Amino acid sequence: MDKIGQLIESGFFGGIVIAATFSGAAVFLYLIYRLIKFLQPKEVRQEEQRILSHRFYKVSGRGRVSYLILCLEEALLFYGQDFSAWERILRELWSVTSRSEGDWIGTWLDSVGELLSDRILTTAPPFSDDIREIRDLYTRFGTKMILVNALMENAYTMVCEWSPDTVAHNPDSLHFIDEAEEMMEKWGVPLPADEAVRFLLTQKDFSLGKPFDGLRLSHLSKES
Repeated sequence: MDKIGQLIESGFFGGIVIAATFSGAAVFLYLIYRLIKFLQPKEVRQEEQRILSHRFYKVSGRGRVSYLILCLEEALLFYGQDFSAWERILRELWSVTSRSEGDWIGTWLDSVGELLSDRILTTAPPFSDDIREIRDLYTRFGTKMILVNALMENAYTMVCEWSPDTVAHNPDSLHFIDEAEEMMEKWGVPLPADEAVRFLLTQKDFSLGKPFDGLRLSHLSKES
């Protein structure tokens, strides 16, 4: 019994030593991490903090793209556009929030890619009446198409660069949102309404996120 007691006692104290060792290693690694962070250039630390504090940092890929589509709609509204003329384009864009079957990303990129102005305006002759109408729409919009095209390109490129295998909040696409807001301000166009933005901020996910009915946020649903 004495030997058994000694074994238990030695095992107990051995466990304490091991725990202390691992605890010390954890503290050591934490101190190394803090040292590395401290030695980073101030600009790097500031940029990292800016990303972490970005209001869309934890928002899903679908939510981020939706914000860019809202910016596009605000531009159309600001310039007094007839939303029925833009309906096909907007519906294709908003489908990014609801698609989920098969290679839905590839399907969305194909359908939206065909509607980008550089593709539409260089298609000669247009393959269909729909494309011809969209080309005429873009042409009539004149120089204001610069802003609209930039917003569409940002949304398209964000999805193009987003991987469904992303396992952490992707900070890379946040600059598309920052660019959009800077362009909106430069052109004097108001940003999307707070109510719609608040909904998007609840769409939190480390990757593309779950599907949702984004079309209900669109001015299309308000005009129908």
